Amino acid sequence: MRPAVPLPSERPMRYPSRLHTGFTLLEVLMVIALAGILTAMVLPSAEPSVDEQLRATARILATDLAYARSLAVTNNSRYRVAFDVEGNRYLIEHSGSNPSLDLLPESPFSRTAGPQREMIVALDELPRLGVPVRLEGVFQDGGSTAEVEFGPLGETTAAAETTIWLGAGTGERSRYTWLLIHPVTGLAEVGHSTTIAPAQ
Repeated sequence: MRPAVPLPSERPMRYPSRLHTGFTLLEVLMVIALAGILTAMVLPSAEPSVDEQLRATARILATDLAYARSLAVTNNSRYRVAFDVEGNRYLIEHSGSNPSLDLLPESPFSRTAGPQREMIVALDELPRLGVPVRLEGVFQDGGSTAEVEFGPLGETTAAAETTIWLGAGTGERSRYTWLLIHPVTGLAEVGHSTTIAPAQ
């Protein structure tokens, strides 16, 4: 004879074991507090040094110089990068004889949308975390100059090398770096950081 199966109402009630599926408020608050402490410890060391800030700005300037050079080669014309040391900025514009090239093509580096006659880059407006970087001077053949002009072969129109000096920091923390533009190739070389200011 088969044992009788108890009806559902006669079965003993079983309570499921309590599984810990979430976090308590105390655990969440502890994690937030630890994250805050770690962030406070990491952020001061995340600020770039004066040398790192100089190198980053020098790379941006080298990229813009390469952009002006590529426009000159692509369009078989002349483009110049004019420097305003007092205003701590520079601009790129067409300097050739063909007026149809006066409008620059849209660039991902430009702050304004659409074609424009010049692309202005203010060093004070560049994204940064550390100290601001400033233009110290632009020199050709022992004297100061205000521009670098690229020709249709990528060369500069000046026969001598062009040196652009950047500086950052004050007092004992002052650092400087340079970009050297070769006249034949028009390519820019970024120099090392130094504590020696450029000769004015």
